[in-house]
Amino acid sequence: MHELSLAEAINKTIKDLCERSAWARVRRIVLKIGHMRQVDPELLSFAFNVVAKGTVSEDAELSILELPIVFKCHACGKKIGSEAMTFICQDCGSTDVELLSGMELTIESMEVEGRQVL
Repeated sequence: MHELSLAEAINKTIKDLCERSAWARVRRIVLKIGHMRQVDPELLSFAFNVVAKGTVSEDAELSILELPIVFKCHACGKKIGSEAMTFICQDCGSTDVELLSGMELTIESMEVEGRQVL
């Protein structure tokens, strides 16, 4: 289950951001995760709730935006969405393709609460 290590890395990144910015608490987190990352959103949410206990992210609402695999065929110019990880143009059969979407793993936005009193 790589979702646990992802949750730990995400929470550490958020914790570091909060320390640098003196934010007191995180209320909402929006993640963008590409389909090729093979992340189970339910498992990631569960793991995040576990690792966030006792941190600035505890009880934060976690929203996960799943992004599809999209590639462009250089031979015929078509943009193709795919559920499978097969990078062959369904129109012309070319393997000369460029991945446009599907590998993302980013914190898209956070809603935070006030500044800590230092």
